[in-house]
Amino acid sequence: MASESAFNKRLTAETNLDKVEGLLEHLNLPPKVIDFIRANHRLIQVSVGVIVISVVVWSLYGSYREKITEEASSALSVALQDTRGAQADELSAVVDKYGNTPSALWARVELAHLAMKKGSFDDASTRYQAILSDVKTGNPLYPLIVFGLAQALEGAKKYEEAAVQYDLLKNINGFDQIAYVGRGRIEEAQGNLDTAIAIYNDFLLSIGEDPSKSQLRSEIDAKVSILKARK
Repeated sequence: MASESAFNKRLTAETNLDKVEGLLEHLNLPPKVIDFIRANHRLIQVSVGVIVISVVVWSLYGSYREKITEEASSALSVALQDTRGAQADELSAVVDKYGNTPSALWARVELAHLAMKKGSFDDASTRYQAILSDVKTGNPLYPLIVFGLAQALEGAKKYEEAAVQYDLLKNINGFDQIAYVGRGRIEEAQGNLDTAIAIYNDFLLSIGEDPSKSQLRSEIDAKVSILKARK
């Protein structure tokens, strides 16, 4: 076989690097950029490979999370429709199996509600408190959980703790009525009629002459009158 000449060598198949360099020339990139790519082509190849793998993995993880979320939602729906008396067990199973999904959070809320319905106020308050620690104030669930906790503490006759939760609700739009009425009810339960009347009057001042709350104003006025008669 004849020895390889310079002419024959130029006709051999191009390497991948040759192709890349030819492409770089055609792109009219600045010489410094081309030099950098030539000097670091191995690092660039590795980096591109890492990026591609990361995108694939993230896509697969997204598909996995979507599947888990759908499964959790289905399991929650089945648990909520249970008529066999095993709802608590099924809700607990949703929490255990799908811990970090929205469905698991709702299952925890429903378990707290079930405890309330059974009159297990200490259990309910413990559950609501645990949920509250995992829910940010901007979450739509936040005021509902605070309200549930306030009711549970009130049911357990832990009036001071319940009052704290009702006070939190005063500054949340749409829950002010619940907050004032709850606070007044707590004072009534403790026989503090003057304090209850003051709370109800504060609420009347807060709603002012809003015509949309005329019926509510009448109800609170009637409650105040009854309390004054009991003094």
